[in-house]
Amino acid sequence: MNEVLRCVIVEDEVMAMKSLQRLCEKTEVLSLVGSFSTGEEAQVFLESTSVDLIFLDIEMPGMSGIDLLDSLSYLPQIIFTTNNQEYAYEAFEYDVTDFLKKPILPARLIRSIEKAVERNKRLNNIAIASNSSEIYVKSDKKYIRVPYDDIHYFENAGDYVKIITDTITHVIHGSLKSINNRLDHPRFFKVHRSFIVNLGRIKDIEEGSLIIGSKVIPISRAHRPLLMKSINIL
Repeated sequence: MNEVLRCVIVEDEVMAMKSLQRLCEKTEVLSLVGSFSTGEEAQVFLESTSVDLIFLDIEMPGMSGIDLLDSLSYLPQIIFTTNNQEYAYEAFEYDVTDFLKKPILPARLIRSIEKAVERNKRLNNIAIASNSSEIYVKSDKKYIRVPYDDIHYFENAGDYVKIITDTITHVIHGSLKSINNRLDHPRFFKVHRSFIVNLGRIKDIEEGSLIIGSKVIPISRAHRPLLMKSINIL
């Protein structure tokens, strides 16, 4: 059975959005979780919610589709939807799954979705091999490899998250909630609304806090019982 792909539509043309919504809702392998008429609205949603696929119009007032991609801390699969063939180069640069020219025909959309499903299978196979030991952090238009062993903790910093490691602090745009949803690894545990910690880096635990390095990190009452079940106590 194919995995259902969580998708969003970002499209400023009302008729084009409604057409895409109808076609997506008829497709069993897609779960449409949001539709947005501006890049700004989509950005707010995607900062806290992970998706597998974005149907993305490129030419929009305000934040363009390209601007939206550049603002994201992670890149799901992208299917560009546009009236303009001149954006084929951008499609190549961002390694998008497909490039659909409006008006979008149902048969053509189905082929795009099939591409996305097959690509998702390949990506999942790669992820199984790599996700158990590392993440990649986007910085200055490049992706930096960060082994899990190097990470001390993640800390909320307003609209950003700090990743504290052995040697450097990485700062990425996004929310701690979004990172917690995507991380999904037993080594990392959310102990407070502002902190996710590497269990292997904890020095000691007190009633309402724990210590990693020289950092005292609070533990919320709601998270403490689960934390204590996650560690070996003699």
